[in-house]
Amino acid sequence: MNWQQAALAVLVGAVIGYITNWIAIRMLFRPLYERKLMGMHVPFTPGVIPRGKTRLAKGIGDAVGGMLLTEEKVVQHLLRPDSEEKVQHFLDNRIAEMRRRDATVGETLALPPGEQPAADLKQWFATIAVNVARSDEFRRTAARAAADLTGSLLDKQVGPAIEIIGRARFRAWLEQVNAGLLAGEAGDNLRSRLVNIIEDFLNSPKTVREYLPEALIEGVHRFIDDQAPRIGSAVEQYLSSRSAHRAIKNRLNHFFESTALKRMLNGVFSLLGTGTDALTEKLAAEIAMFLADEQNRAEIIKRLHQLADEAMEKSIADIAAALDEAGKKEKAEEIASWLLEKMRNPGLGLSIPEIVEQLVERNSDKTWREIFSISEPGPWEALESFFDRLLQQTQSSAGYAQKVKQLADRCIDGLLQAKMSYVLELLPDDARENPGRLALGLYRFLVQKQVPGLVRFLDVNAMIRRQVEELDVLQVEELLLGIMRRELVAITWLGGLLGAILGLVMVGMQYLAK
Repeated sequence: MNWQQAALAVLVGAVIGYITNWIAIRMLFRPLYERKLMGMHVPFTPGVIPRGKTRLAKGIGDAVGGMLLTEEKVVQHLLRPDSEEKVQHFLDNRIAEMRRRDATVGETLALPPGEQPAADLKQWFATIAVNVARSDEFRRTAARAAADLTGSLLDKQVGPAIEIIGRARFRAWLEQVNAGLLAGEAGDNLRSRLVNIIEDFLNSPKTVREYLPEALIEGVHRFIDDQAPRIGSAVEQYLSSRSAHRAIKNRLNHFFESTALKRMLNGVFSLLGTGTDALTEKLAAEIAMFLADEQNRAEIIKRLHQLADEAMEKSIADIAAALDEAGKKEKAEEIASWLLEKMRNPGLGLSIPEIVEQLVERNSDKTWREIFSISEPGPWEALESFFDRLLQQTQSSAGYAQKVKQLADRCIDGLLQAKMSYVLELLPDDARENPGRLALGLYRFLVQKQVPGLVRFLDVNAMIRRQVEELDVLQVEELLLGIMRRELVAITWLGGLLGAILGLVMVGMQYLAK
């Protein structure tokens, strides 16, 4: 074998090795789709990568999500010193820019008032506020907080508490409450409630005594004892007056003229010189003498006490028995209207602001617990139940959701229009000088507490697998070639080198065989 044959053998081996590797690598990506010949599937079609794209996607997803982008590694990367330094630098620059421009919160968040992002934020916040405000948990929590606050205020002195509020503001608040209670729907509800209470009172089987305090009953009897002498003196004076004599004479004339027998008696008395004038004088004198007698006066006073006791032992229903149901309702409406008018008119002595102010003024050195005579350590359950019922009625009202939405809108508008300089001034002293450090602390907290859950929620494995599966076959090919194009070219030339070496080995073996 001459050198030309030897060189040809080496060249053929190299070409065969190069073409073999080139075809093998080409078959990784080509053909892109399945081929058929005479209706039969052509083997090795499509290529390895197109045929195994699903397995490739799963492998890439498992590799990235299971080994590269795990919760621990993402958190470690975000908390690396260089990552935190970038965050600190960004925050410092951002805060310095906000201070320089005196930007509002809305401008800082790129939410100018009136534009769609701000409107969406207001709508989102208002929806959340309404849902929260109408929830049972919010009602129970608010009722519990109101009961706790009310309970803690019971042991506070009245005077200092009013001074903190301000007497003028306290008076204005009382008048506002009074106006709210007596006007509109609230006034109608109060009037209806009063009518029902008064109707129930008029139908009550309880006696008058059961409704009166003992001090008032004693006052009635004391009034009888105190006023009886004055009443007796007034009657005596009246009996000696011309009008009393005229009234007695008229009654006597009427008596003697009523029948024939009485007229005859009147004639007899006239003949005897004791006519109606004389009888009038005599009767007036006798009555005066009767009333002047101490024993008679004592009996009269005793009888008045008995009448008062008898009246107080009667039931309310018996006293109101002369009225039918319609009459009782009418009377109840009249009394309710009178009470409301009294409460509306500050000069009539029943004004709620005046009553409360007088109560506070007289008891400024007492606690609220002492004013309301609450001896128990803390009636929290009753207070909580009261506030819960009050809030439940409020939640069921027609305009409740609209009012909550309006309040939420005002809060968002106020927040978006607030200056960031003012917001930063509200920070503690140590954070006010370097708010970026505070923000960095918040960043660390969010990374440590929220990022692991976010990574789990994203499900990196499934996300990458789905994205790879959605890629076109050519895109997958370009992706892989972009990663290992140089390595595949090197493998192709390595096949040619190995083929050349095998050709050279064959030449050597032939030479040795000769």
